[in-house]
Amino acid sequence: MTRMPLEGVRVLDFGWRAVAPLCARMLAWGGAEVIRIESATRHDGARQMPPVVPDTEEGSFNASAWFNNFNSNKLSVSLNLGDPRGKELAHRLVPLSDIVVENFSAGTMNRMGFGYEALRRLRPDIIMVSHSLTGLTGPWKHIKGHGPMAAAMAGMHHLSGYPDAAPINPAQAFTDYVVNPHHSALAIMAALRHRRKTGEGQYIDLAQYESIAHTTGTSILEYTTSGRVQTRNGNRSHHSAPQGVYQCESIPLDGRIEERWCAISVSNNQEWQSLCEVIARPDLADDERFSTFEARKEREDEIDSVISAWTANRRAEGVMLQLQVGGVAAGVVQNAKDLLVSDPQLGHSTHYREVVHAETGKSAYDGPPFSISDTVLDVRPAPLLGEHNDYIFRDLLSVEDEEIDLGYVEGYIA
Repeated sequence: MTRMPLEGVRVLDFGWRAVAPLCARMLAWGGAEVIRIESATRHDGARQMPPVVPDTEEGSFNASAWFNNFNSNKLSVSLNLGDPRGKELAHRLVPLSDIVVENFSAGTMNRMGFGYEALRRLRPDIIMVSHSLTGLTGPWKHIKGHGPMAAAMAGMHHLSGYPDAAPINPAQAFTDYVVNPHHSALAIMAALRHRRKTGEGQYIDLAQYESIAHTTGTSILEYTTSGRVQTRNGNRSHHSAPQGVYQCESIPLDGRIEERWCAISVSNNQEWQSLCEVIARPDLADDERFSTFEARKEREDEIDSVISAWTANRRAEGVMLQLQVGGVAAGVVQNAKDLLVSDPQLGHSTHYREVVHAETGKSAYDGPPFSISDTVLDVRPAPLLGEHNDYIFRDLLSVEDEEIDLGYVEGYIA
């Protein structure tokens, strides 16, 4: 059987909610053994975040579809880290581990007794990554927050929305879901490589809003080259014209009528010629009023009306495919049901995996957004709270049964 890329690597996941847990999930997909260090007294709020799977026990810590999806392939141990005995058990895991991930505010891990210097005394070559909002040093290091705050501070809100309207929050905290965890996973891979070559560990300080600043496109470049502060542009682009989201034929969906849309973008004159051919408007292709990007940019409203008239009575999927064949960038606007049930590409790649969870039954989980040749990247259910206490205490730490029983009785094990 092919070895997993990260087989033999052990990760201690102190994360809450999204960023650190998703970073650790990336490592778990690659074959690392990821142990969630969970509090016996203050549970991760994600364990009860909606959506909660129906017909499960009210108040359960295991029924959140949100938590379960974000913590697939992991183990769970539940300890009271405020009790010296619980803390000591967690400390005993450090010499057996390679990586520690966390996303508390700056200084929290130090106060808990799990800062980098404390961990390095237990294992000198440990790799640790912190995902605080603004980083561990500097004048803003004590500012707290999560995805929407980081997105606002990094400039995303300023660029999101329509001209002459207020900034808006991007629909999802993809800053938490994609940008930061992927950046930190890459940094961990570099640190593992460094340790293999030198024997040295690393402390990775990932400032969430610094990572997110990479998503603001050319706005920084535009300011440094022209002194102009880029503004909100709605669905339009500073670099393509026409560009927009165009309404297509509505369809029945779950007992109602669903509006359908297709995103279209034309980035050069050749694509403009192709668009005119596809929508059967050769007169526009020959019209000097639309012959250059600058000219089309000045007449976007007029062009949008022409495109909207063409898309209005066509199925969105057909619009996308017809334009794609013609060499024009286009993509149907899909909803969650589309992605899970009818998207042919995601179905082909088996991106969403059906997983059977001990408490919630069958669920669709995210799968890895990549494949590796000759390697099966499986997806396993998220752990119940404290599900793997016995394995961790007995098999990894060789704790005597009497001590484990005492821990349950006195509450430093849960």
